[in-house]
Amino acid sequence: MFGTISPPCPVLRAASLLEAIVAAVVLLLVFTATMELLPRFTLRNDDALLVAEAEYRVDRAFDTYASGVWPQGEYIEHYDWGTVSIRLEPYRKYGDLQLVTITAHIEGSSKRIIHKEVIQWLG
Repeated sequence: MFGTISPPCPVLRAASLLEAIVAAVVLLLVFTATMELLPRFTLRNDDALLVAEAEYRVDRAFDTYASGVWPQGEYIEHYDWGTVSIRLEPYRKYGDLQLVTITAHIEGSSKRIIHKEVIQWLG
């Protein structure tokens, strides 16, 4: 008449103070280790402008050398920030296809930009 009676809540056993302290220390250690290692894996000393310039030069080299008229071989373009290597080679045993591999290497950095594509050779 005056309301509904809800079923009794399950009783949880309280953890001891020692268990709570050990759990807190373990979580703190995991958090500290994560915060210490995460920047080491994700951040590099690469200059963003040099990386952007290298990506632009790789795209321009691809536009130039993937036209299908360049003979097979290796070409190198030198810049102030590093080099762009272009390799044109036959694709497997198909005479009318070329594999274009363009690699940019920035001096003083471990960053490499690699672009590969199979194109039709017109030569």
